[in-house]
Amino acid sequence: MGSKSVLFNTGNILSLNELKLIAGKTSEEELVEALKIILKDPQNTSGNDVINAGGGDRKELKITVKIFMQSDDPELLRDALNQLLKVLHTDNIETLILAYGEAKNIEKELESLQKLWPVLEEFINAGKLMSVGVSNVDTGIFIKLYEWANVKPTIVQINLAMCCVVPPILQAFTQQHYIQLLTHNDPYQILNKELFAELFGDEATLNWVAKYQVHIKCRGVLSSKGYFVNVNK
Repeated sequence: MGSKSVLFNTGNILSLNELKLIAGKTSEEELVEALKIILKDPQNTSGNDVINAGGGDRKELKITVKIFMQSDDPELLRDALNQLLKVLHTDNIETLILAYGEAKNIEKELESLQKLWPVLEEFINAGKLMSVGVSNVDTGIFIKLYEWANVKPTIVQINLAMCCVVPPILQAFTQQHYIQLLTHNDPYQILNKELFAELFGDEATLNWVAKYQVHIKCRGVLSSKGYFVNVNK
């Protein structure tokens, strides 16, 4: 019997009382705690109210998703984006950040990004994504990706914990091309192998993790936040 893909949804973690009590968590700690809660009691998830958490009109909401890909398989990314649109009950996502690789200046990372990027372009052209960006990319690789891409990334995220100072070349390039330069503190692998095995068992494999946030535009208020984890079991 072959393995099958299963999607785990933490629901809106802002409504998980167990998590509310613990402030200052990293995204990995937050994800692991939320997964433990829903794996123990699947009824705990408030998955159906993801997009309506703030109430009101969809036009008043801004959805941001960061997807951590475990491989450079474009079909896996395409499937992930279709699943995300479905479970978020939306026709489009305002901002999508692709996290792949470990910010090393190696051609293999560029090749992998060039395999994945056309999928994002396809979704942008179909009006399903409004803006796209990348995270954890070496400056040289990012510039090459930007120059190669048909639809240019409008956002680049860097991890300040890893490099302390924004590389001057990257700063100049983003200013010149009107690219948003953002910082983040997510680990490269948001769910490391040991934690993943502890939660899902040694036989399971991780396909991708997505972290989402829903803001009410006019007020800038975070109304919903959570994670999706796609696993082969």
